[in-house]
Amino acid sequence: MQAELHEGERQLSRPHDQAGMEAILARQVRDLERARHDLEQFAYIASHDLQEPLRMVSGYLQLLERRYKGRLDDDADDFINFAMDGARRMQTLISDLLAYSRIGSRGKPFEATDLNEVLDRALTAVKEPLDSVQATVTRDVLPTLFADGSQVEQLFQNLLFNAVKFSNGRRPRIHVGAQIQDGEWVFSVTDNGIGIDPQYAEQIFVIFQRLHARDEYPGTGMGLALCKRIVERRGGRIWVESQPGEGATFYFTMPQRGENRLDRGG
Repeated sequence: MQAELHEGERQLSRPHDQAGMEAILARQVRDLERARHDLEQFAYIASHDLQEPLRMVSGYLQLLERRYKGRLDDDADDFINFAMDGARRMQTLISDLLAYSRIGSRGKPFEATDLNEVLDRALTAVKEPLDSVQATVTRDVLPTLFADGSQVEQLFQNLLFNAVKFSNGRRPRIHVGAQIQDGEWVFSVTDNGIGIDPQYAEQIFVIFQRLHARDEYPGTGMGLALCKRIVERRGGRIWVESQPGEGATFYFTMPQRGENRLDRGG
């Protein structure tokens, strides 16, 4: 009889335990969203405010270069060049960080967007690097979805540019695909470039992560992190399937109807 009472007490307590856990999880989600929002605001303010002193440093370095290059010794010229290169790289890093922080906090509201037109604009934006290596780009017909068109354009630009950047002397062949699976659209950008070791398949989407030295492939390591942020704002996910020397396919998803996942909080 006593055992039955204990069992009854446990059964009565389960709904309360479940409700308590759900409340805790909901509170943790809100805290994480608020922390993410605060971090985005900090990144925006920091990167925005750093631009002015960096412009001043760059300006005086350019003045030094114009006025004194070739008038001092070779070491002095090298020092000026090193400082100029560092200032340029810092400006690029700050610009990329500012762009990253704006994705969630300053994105446009979603609206019906013809992704074929978005891809057209992205191809126009990267026409010069595509033409310089005689890249071939094929494409599927893309859907019209609710999205931030400017951010999806940036997403396509980054993936297309990477396909050219990591072609390693080969004539790039790129295909942009789209198909619907289980209520969401799965997009793909496939190339025939150098490929990626699967052990780095997650690392490449982390902010400022690079797999190559700057003298091999220029960049800040922000491109794919920006892509991930854009896709997550649309409620999707992004991943890569690749093998070294066999090209890569970057996949990302968008629900047929998605909500803005990163504009909450605060």
